[in-house]
Formats: sequence, C-alpha cells, structure tokens
Amino acid sequence: MFPILLSLLHTVNDMFSSFLPPMLPGLMGHFSIGIGLAAILVSVYAVTSSLLQPFAGMIVDRYDRRWLAAFGPVLTALGLGSMGLVGGYPWLLATLGVAGVGSALFHVAGASLMAQNTPLARRGFWMSFFSSSGVLGMSIGPLVSVGLATRYGMGALSWPVIGVVLMALLFLRLPPLAPERRSGSTLHLREIALVLRGDIARLWGLSVMRSVVFVGYETTLPVWFVARGLSDERAAVALSVFNLSAAVGGILGGWLSDRLGRRRVLIVTLAASLPLFYLLLLWPIGAWSYLVPMALTGALMNASLPISVVMAQEIEPRRIATVSGMMLGFTWGFAGLAYAVIGPLIAHYSVGDVLAALGLLLIPGLYWAQQLHGDDGRR
Repeated sequence: MFPILLSLLHTVNDMFSSFLPPMLPGLMGHFSIGIGLAAILVSVYAVTSSLLQPFAGMIVDRYDRRWLAAFGPVLTALGLGSMGLVGGYPWLLATLGVAGVGSALFHVAGASLMAQNTPLARRGFWMSFFSSSGVLGMSIGPLVSVGLATRYGMGALSWPVIGVVLMALLFLRLPPLAPERRSGSTLHLREIALVLRGDIARLWGLSVMRSVVFVGYETTLPVWFVARGLSDERAAVALSVFNLSAAVGGILGGWLSDRLGRRRVLIVTLAASLPLFYLLLLWPIGAWSYLVPMALTGALMNASLPISVVMAQEIEPRRIATVSGMMLGFTWGFAGLAYAVIGPLIAHYSVGDVLAALGLLLIPGLYWAQQLHGDDGRR
C-alpha cells in the first residue's frame, strides 16, 4: 500500500504540473502576453521544480522524507491551482515558483522512499511504476484543466486541491516499509560536484538531451495545434495520448531493464526514438492517425527516464536523494531553461523547423549511453 499511495501522490502532483502547457494560449490572452513571456512562465516553473531538485535532495537525505513527500504535492496543487485566481503576471510567476518548490521536494523525497521500500531485484519495475505514475498524471492534467477552464472558468482549477490535501494526510498515516536512512553529515553544495562525474555525468547528459526534445515538443504542441486552426480540446487529447503512452513506455522500460540489463534497454529505446520523432514531425498533424506515431514516440522517449534514475541510485547508494534529484530535476530544469530560447526561435522561424533541429540532440544522448561502463546484466 505504501508504494502504491506514494505513486498516486506522484500522479496528482504531476497532474497539476501539466495544467500549465494547455493553459498557455488562455494565459497569453488573459494577461495580454506573447510567446516570449509565456515561455518565461514555463522556465520559471522548470527552474523551481527541476533545477532545485539536487539541492532539495541534499535536504531530503537528512530529514523526514515522508513529511516532505506529503507536503510537496500540496504546495504544487496550491500554486498551479491558483493560476486563474491571481491578479497579474508577476503574481502568476510567484505562484508558479511556489508550485515548483513543492514539486522539487516531492520528487526527490518520493524517489528516495521508493528506492528504500522496494526490493533491489524489482527496483527497476517499481521506479518505473513511480515515474510512470507521474506521467499518467501529466496525461490526465490537460483533460482536467481544459475541461474545468472551458466549463467553469480558470478559477475552477483550484477545485481539485482539497483531494490532494486528503491524500497527503492519508499517506502520513501509513508507516514506511523500511526505516529511514539519512546522512548525518553537514549539508555541502560540493556533494553535487562529487557525484556529477563518470557514468552519472553521462547519464545526466543523455537525460538532458532527451528531456529538451520531450519538453520542446510537449510544451509547443498546444500552440502548434491552435496555429493550425485546431481546437483546445483536440490539443488536450493529443497531449494526453502522448503522456499516457510515455507512462506505459516508462513501466515497460523499467521492467525490461530488470531482466535484460539497464544499459542495453537504455541504448535500444534511445536509438528507436530518433527516427520515430522525425516521423512524428512529417505526419499530417490534422489527421487522427497522428496519434499513432505520437504514442510510439512518447513511449520510447520516456522509457529511458526511470532506467537512468535507477542506474544513478545504484552507482551512488549513499547519496540516493541527491542523485535522484539530479536525474529527475536537473534534466527537466535544463530542458525548461532551454525552452526560454526555443520560444523566441519558434516565433522567428516555425514550430516544425525548430523541433526538427531539436531532434538532433538525441544523437549525443545515444552516444553517451553507449559510453556507459556499468551494466547489471540479467536479474
């Protein structure tokens, strides 16, 4: 029950996190901003929710992870649920910052608790289950946010917050399956430099490349659809299919890595996602058949995420929250920062041209995957 409820918290946390992309066209109109300022919204949330994760990990390694895992999603829900209630663009930036801090605390605490409370031989599956639970929330989020905003206005985005509070209270009543293991040493920023080397540096690099492509496509999709004259609802369905298939791909990737070896599965999924991504860009976007390459691409691109996290945890078991924050946080954080550049490029060129250029980033990611030394083989 403990890992299941922890994964459900991941679902609701990331459900709120995915409120932002489909709301971008509405926020642009409501606050009278262009794609450049809208891209800054994405970057602010990415910096606080992702780039702060390694620093949050150093805190989580020393304090009660259950409380941080429960408190994080509440902050995320409060921040993103209030997007329709704030009175101006600066307040919107502030609420996204609060939500991002909550998400950062949850992800590192949740990943650490999952690693502690699952058997080693099944850790790939359970970490992929935890990771894919978040992606499932990302697939539900566009449907929930667009449905609430369309029917009742953007203020209705705050309604699901009470459910998150109740889930957090229930989680705190459950005892963990394993005792807390914390580091008693003093908090030092140099810990990040100590672990960001060798295979962990390669894992982080390939994860950044993959995440920039993933975030660039996922975040731009609603704007791309609206520019083609398609409805917000159609864009929400497309985003949900992309993220739901990514959740399934994450689970399958983790399960296969327990049996075939993490490095092997990592290389195959990255290699297969490259041609599929370009097929996705060439497919007619207005056709419903577009959902097929979208689903396959989302599944293959996300399959590598839980594998990278587990490999990093196995390399640095004494700093499990710190490396979890680096793999889950720094990767998405740098991807979010990159979108601050991607947005103006799209405004100057075109969505298709910029995404085609981004796809080339999968090539160095595949190279670093092949350079990894360790492989745990069959389990």
